[in-house]
Amino acid sequence: MHTSVVSLDAAAAAGLRPTKVCGAQGGEGEGANEDAGVQLEPGSIEHVAHPEALPHGPWGRRLYAASRVSALMGGTLFMLMIGMSLVSIVGRKLFSLPVPGDFEVLQMGAAVASATFFSYCQMVDGHVRVDFFTHWLPRRGRAFLDGVAALLMGGVALLVAWRTGVAAVSSYESGEASLMLGWPGWVPIALIVPAFVLFATTSLYIAGRRFRVVAGGEK
Repeated sequence: MHTSVVSLDAAAAAGLRPTKVCGAQGGEGEGANEDAGVQLEPGSIEHVAHPEALPHGPWGRRLYAASRVSALMGGTLFMLMIGMSLVSIVGRKLFSLPVPGDFEVLQMGAAVASATFFSYCQMVDGHVRVDFFTHWLPRRGRAFLDGVAALLMGGVALLVAWRTGVAAVSSYESGEASLMLGWPGWVPIALIVPAFVLFATTSLYIAGRRFRVVAGGEK
């Protein structure tokens, strides 16, 4: 299997065109299996928006699809809130008719929407990391550290999901509601829980992939 590495040299960066560097086992990689994915050099423009390798296997594809849908839902929710804010601002300035409870809706919606992006960011390796002290390590060494980081992140995500669920139950039992609209406070809190459960699951999946690299089972 050929592994392609996309990097940006000075000339390519000027034209915003990536340069493909082929693996040691082949030439230009003509006819290479696209499903194997491409590895992107950390820090390149493309690395932010594309996974290092496409998820394979039934679980990987399902998690990738679920995390993508989650991110799209969060982006749609943010766009709706931006539109609501614009309508409210214009209405307040021109007609003294703001959207009732716009700040409450924005606070609750932003909390829910923000949580939806973590899992997709994990699947495409988009989290910010500082590898100044580890870039010299061999591939398996970096994979081990990345696996440990993903494992710890998955544990934290599970902890957050658990405590958020407890907070939602507590809010439901206390009958907490927003001041202006009277919306139940437990609803937006509960909507955050699935996003963090998915985030934890994708983190554990990525940790497994990294540890398979360490064991030599994945190229």
